[in-house]
Amino acid sequence: MAASTIHNKGGTHMLSGTVKPAPLKRLPHRALGLAMLLGLLPAVALAAPPQGEWQGVIHQANNDVAVDVSFNAQGARLHFSEPFACAVPAKFLKINGTATVYRFAVSTNGGRFCDGLTGQNLTLTPASNAQLKVAFEAGGKTWGGELSSRTH
Repeated sequence: MAASTIHNKGGTHMLSGTVKPAPLKRLPHRALGLAMLLGLLPAVALAAPPQGEWQGVIHQANNDVAVDVSFNAQGARLHFSEPFACAVPAKFLKINGTATVYRFAVSTNGGRFCDGLTGQNLTLTPASNAQLKVAFEAGGKTWGGELSSRTH
């Protein structure tokens, strides 16, 4: 019977002409595959942006203002009631965890309040009662409130 010899060439073991990668050489490939799989999981867990017609009240200090919001795949259109009486579009920007973030565009009908929103972020987060919490900055003040779907 012929004697077998083991040669070590660059981390590969050769036995009678058979090449088999060393276990430590395979580890980085497995770790890389696992890291790629885990990197995809947060994208699967994220909520989709809201759709349809919503309404609610936003407030800051002692100011309460009714707002109607129409969502579509590209963004949203907000209409603020008196005393502002203005409308402004907002383009979808990103999903950040459970929050959906939009960026206000130029007001469609002017007005100091809506004109001041240009370039500001609108953040929506799901509330526990099937509503959306809304928050944004306007005139150096934080506005917040809740929206309810008109279709439910």
